[in-house]
Amino acid sequence: QLFKDAARQIVKNAYAYYEDGDESVLPRNIATRDAFLNAMTLDIAMGGSTNTVLHLLAVAQEAGADFKMEDIDQLSRKVPCLCKLSPNTQKYSVQECNRAGGILGILNELNKGGLINGAVKRVDGKTLDEQMKKYDITGTEIDAEADRIYHSAPGRKFSTQMGSQDAQWESLDTDRAEGCIRDLEHAYTKDGGLAVLFGNIAQNGCVVKTAGVD
Repeated sequence: QLFKDAARQIVKNAYAYYEDGDESVLPRNIATRDAFLNAMTLDIAMGGSTNTVLHLLAVAQEAGADFKMEDIDQLSRKVPCLCKLSPNTQKYSVQECNRAGGILGILNELNKGGLINGAVKRVDGKTLDEQMKKYDITGTEIDAEADRIYHSAPGRKFSTQMGSQDAQWESLDTDRAEGCIRDLEHAYTKDGGLAVLFGNIAQNGCVVKTAGVD
């Protein structure tokens, strides 16, 4: 389903530009400085990979966005670690993160602390604010599509056929104190999972994955 949805979105954006002249769907109008800041904030909050730094800086340069190592350094000092996944912990994997609300669940907790720019638009033209509200599983009412997505569980069966498994979690993980995704008050650490260091050995900066260090 994810592959089909992505393909439909690509076709929709192509029609929007070539037939309607809508330039907002062009990659360089989506990959803005604020979008990169949001992406890096998310990665730090997840104790993400040091490779993300290399990739985002490279993509930002290609997109002509003003996003540099110094921005990552500033973010790493104020963004807490709200989600730890394997190999940073043996307790949770990416499947458990989905059960807890996934990427939008983490963004929603960051947004409550003013750490995300919710006005930034996504590839589908919707703002993060719109989608964080729609896919919030911690509210009193859960959107039907969100409920379907976040109940998706690993089938734990070997298969070569895409989309052949339909396992479901019995319940969602909405525990923001001790669950897979934490709120700001119960963060794993008050600073994020990545740190940028500058010094005589690394004058242009180097990156340390602090989430992987006890």
